[in-house]
Amino acid sequence: MGAKAKYHGPAFGGLEIAESLSDAQIDARARELLGQLTLEEKIKMMSGDLPFWVGMADMLGGGYADHPWVAGAIPRLGIPGVRFVDGPRGVILDGATTFPVSMARGATFDPELEERIGDVIGRELRAMGGNFFGGVCINLLRHPAWGRAQETYGEDPIHLGEFGAALARGVQRHVMACAKHYALNSMENARFTVDVKIEPRPLHEIYLRHFKRAVEEGVASIMSAYNSVNGEYCGQNYTLLTEILKQQWGFKGFVMTDFIFGMRDSKKAALAGQDVEMPFDMIHRQHLRRLVDEGEVPLERIEDAALRVLRQQIRFAQGRDPKAYTLDVVGCEAHRKIAREAAEKAIVLLKNDGGLLPLKGVKKLAVIGKLAALPNTGDGGSSNTRPEYVITPLQGLQEALEGQTEIFYADGTDIDEAMRLAGVVDVLVLVLGYTSQDEGEFVSPDSMVELAKNFPPPTPEELPIAQKLMASMIASNSVPNAMPPGGDRRVLTLHPEDEKLIRAVAGVNQRVVVAMMGGSAIITENWRYQVPAILMLWYPGMEGGRAFADILLGKVNPSGKLPCVFPRRPEDLPYYDINARSITYDLWHGYRKLERDGAEPAFPFGFGLSYTSFKFSNLRLDNPVPDRQGTLICALDVTNTGNLTGATVVQCYVAVPDSRVERAPKELKAFKRVELRPGETQTVSMSIPVKDLAYYDPESGWTVEPATYRLIVGQHSLDGQALQAEFSIL
Repeated sequence: MGAKAKYHGPAFGGLEIAESLSDAQIDARARELLGQLTLEEKIKMMSGDLPFWVGMADMLGGGYADHPWVAGAIPRLGIPGVRFVDGPRGVILDGATTFPVSMARGATFDPELEERIGDVIGRELRAMGGNFFGGVCINLLRHPAWGRAQETYGEDPIHLGEFGAALARGVQRHVMACAKHYALNSMENARFTVDVKIEPRPLHEIYLRHFKRAVEEGVASIMSAYNSVNGEYCGQNYTLLTEILKQQWGFKGFVMTDFIFGMRDSKKAALAGQDVEMPFDMIHRQHLRRLVDEGEVPLERIEDAALRVLRQQIRFAQGRDPKAYTLDVVGCEAHRKIAREAAEKAIVLLKNDGGLLPLKGVKKLAVIGKLAALPNTGDGGSSNTRPEYVITPLQGLQEALEGQTEIFYADGTDIDEAMRLAGVVDVLVLVLGYTSQDEGEFVSPDSMVELAKNFPPPTPEELPIAQKLMASMIASNSVPNAMPPGGDRRVLTLHPEDEKLIRAVAGVNQRVVVAMMGGSAIITENWRYQVPAILMLWYPGMEGGRAFADILLGKVNPSGKLPCVFPRRPEDLPYYDINARSITYDLWHGYRKLERDGAEPAFPFGFGLSYTSFKFSNLRLDNPVPDRQGTLICALDVTNTGNLTGATVVQCYVAVPDSRVERAPKELKAFKRVELRPGETQTVSMSIPVKDLAYYDPESGWTVEPATYRLIVGQHSLDGQALQAEFSIL
């Protein structure tokens, strides 16, 4: 586990002041500082501070999570530079709180909780000396094979946008936040080489909408992706960075590259609107000063980039009390409680035949599976955290059932042993699924051959470092210590040995609970009809084991809902080639595609069971003919018709049956989590801005068409008990 938290210097240096400044004052202060910079210092602000070979030696030596990565520090003027630390399941520095992965938090359907998580992350980061959080990951999940699916919130752009906005809001109470990876980054193995081809309508409606939402929320920075879009790398793509982000959306923050390989051409990147090359002085070091001197990159572009970075540093340096950022806040009890709450709300109960759960009166319990006893918080790459401890599922159950239940543990590798246990216990709990060995961040040796061409020539002082690193890379045909195994998933089922184990024990004891760990959808068709209870744990964070025990034993009523559809067959999903050099993205993925194609999922988008039951009734609209610039407001009554306090999620979908353009059968437009006591009825009001009903027209932009619309309000995307109402836009 991780060590105690460390202090890494003042987050905002000489810029920090107690009072709050207006936007005009921030701009004036930034321009004043800009006027004091030399040309060399202005150019320096567009790159990471460490020289490339020194930085690579640090990073590959295991230093990625040891300190903030600084860009644009000007000590003589008290400018600290941006001090980047990664995420998204918590600050990756030692001792910080580790939350469930983003996909798990998406399953809570609770943006208010996500904002509180952001508040914890921002507070802890500032206390440790960072000022820039790089973990607002809002790439849309197009296909569950994506190795880094766990780092985002789900497959729907409205849901994704609200969670990204909530995390940014919370983090930015304290430090700058960065939304990433802009754009269309949803493949891991091919992330450096794939060119994603896409038409304007799916680009804006499906793959950029949530980034626009983060910009509207005031996110300080956007990180460009590694991949190409329509023939140009994202880090030097003028259409994405300038035309859409800065001009159409009016983004006032700064753009930064993804690390090391985020741009290939200094001139193209600068002119496209790229503001900061991270984390080293690499490509710009070789070319940018000459390009400015020769007039190929105008001075105005350099000054615009520097001004954008200065504004955000000043914006977040002011108006906060330094006494609120002592190291004792890092990983503190209050923050760990929020991590536990998030894990409890994230766990999805997928099946509970015969009411097996919650467990009651169990005298002998078998817990089976390596993952039951393994700290398993998710990917081991750039998002990996270092908490002081991780409570495993086995530990959580042992702690909760001490003195009440005899617990037997087996790792499941010996099926005969597992079957023997199945014959002598009341209930079996199998914890199975994936680790960072199966899915996660990945750098292939083949990619390194091509990417290494961009490495700058070492100076005489750097030559020994460069020779040592290159020799190591050539010898291993890889990057030492760079990334663990992982990458995109090859299959969407559990491991064959896991499925064999499930079938074997279910043949001996019918009281079997299967709890799955993983970053996105898992296909369960080979075994799900043979067991009565199934839960999705995701990667549940440092307090996940306790949350798991709370759910199993009924101390907490499960309320998680799937943020991505769980299909029956891979054939129902979009085309996916993990080694693609070129791929086309369109409007169709997830619940949209399955419903259009008439493909029944195993578990639909938004689905999740409870230990109680809910009824929706009395749906009404405040204005069945809303104005195009207005808001549709609906209300309904939600009743807890069971015997336990619990929570459900009111999900509002909209269909346009007679649309003049191709549309999904229905699309999520709003959602709200509601908690109710037994027998309690609550009137829930939901708002849908009419602009969110628009489609994107390549000629005229966002277009709200005159039509009759159908509002569908249920507990998941295929809820047969959903309420419906029609409204018109003239």
